[in-house]
Amino acid sequence: MSGSVLRTQRTRALGWLAIGVGLGLALAVQVRAPVGVPLYDGVDTAEPYRYLHPTGGQVGDPASASSTEDVSSTQSPVFALATTEQPPQAQMIAQADALQMPAGTTALQISIKAVDPQAQPTTGSIAGNVYRFTVTNQAGTPVTVKSCNNCLSLVLRSPPEVTEGTVAHFEGGAWVDVSTFHAGTVAMFQGNATALGDYAVIVRAGIVGGADDSTSLLIIGGIALVAFFAAVAGLFWYRRRPPPVPVATLGPGRGRIPSKRKAPRRPPSGRSGS
Repeated sequence: MSGSVLRTQRTRALGWLAIGVGLGLALAVQVRAPVGVPLYDGVDTAEPYRYLHPTGGQVGDPASASSTEDVSSTQSPVFALATTEQPPQAQMIAQADALQMPAGTTALQISIKAVDPQAQPTTGSIAGNVYRFTVTNQAGTPVTVKSCNNCLSLVLRSPPEVTEGTVAHFEGGAWVDVSTFHAGTVAMFQGNATALGDYAVIVRAGIVGGADDSTSLLIIGGIALVAFFAAVAGLFWYRRRPPPVPVATLGPGRGRIPSKRKAPRRPPSGRSGS
């Protein structure tokens, strides 16, 4: 086999090796910190998390948010409200007709505010602040969330070391988990709410950074090993496979297999001496 063929095969093998290792690392990162669909645009530097009751070197004074939305029909309007941190520590996004409004409602008063927890979770701990989400009409009468799919979304940012958490609602004297998704970046979680009130990100007991530390390391290590051995196997296969059989190109009529039959003897010419 010529040197150029060997160099081509070696280049291809190294390319497959790089692809395999890259895919393994990408999969490991996604398993460790899955990424969902972002709810806000732009690439901004995250400022430190602001705690309602800071300790040590923590930053305090979390922002609140409030707004008034005019109502011109019997359906509640689309609205979005967020605190002013970068990125926001709490957001509320409502679809059209997401709220059941009292008769005679002409405006909605919307509010997000960090509050003290009414109780601690029985398993796990609260990551960051508890936020109270409220919506009332112009008379101060609370509105309720309609029974519809994903009508009201709440997004909570937790401290940066939290990579896996669950949005929970405080109801009936206990913290109740709601359907939770990653909200586009690490430490941001989206919950689909069926009621207003107090919400927080909960990290369950025995979880480090939102995932069992030893389990996460085993998963990542296993994926990396599989990718590495798959790449090595591909390289070995390229090096050990038999070289291609050269094919000669013949001219017209030169590729026929000669007959094994003997040609007939030529008759004597009749000339003397033959």
